[in-house]
Amino acid sequence: MSLKKPLNVFERISFFIILNFWEFIVFCFVGGTSALIDLLSFNLFFYFKFSFLLSRIFATGIAIIYNFSMNRNITFKAKDRSVRKQLPRYIIVYALAITVGLTTSLISFKILGEGTFNANFASVIGILFSIPVSFLGSLLWAFKKDKK
Repeated sequence: MSLKKPLNVFERISFFIILNFWEFIVFCFVGGTSALIDLLSFNLFFYFKFSFLLSRIFATGIAIIYNFSMNRNITFKAKDRSVRKQLPRYIIVYALAITVGLTTSLISFKILGEGTFNANFASVIGILFSIPVSFLGSLLWAFKKDKK
């Protein structure tokens, strides 16, 4: 009789994402469209002579509202649950995901070294690390389905 080795944390996350594959695909699509909305909104505000900072703040706000609404209503089908409970959790999940992504990006950039390519590659690494955090946090906590 052989004993099976327990799954490590990355294997567990991968397995969980596979079990929720469709939600993960929709989540990634919503994230991609949210990024496009952010960039388009930013450029629109900036075109109309808003300052860089105000353009970023307004664009980020619009993208976050879109992202929350789409994930709540479409990705996780949680519109029948309390927004007052979901919104603070959503903000906490995204703050954590942003922290993980930024930290990972900074560490990667330190390791890879200076340069535009390395900066972009480090940014992509940070994004890749933040996606499972935001997906699992949204699925398991922010938009968690009630037990029946």
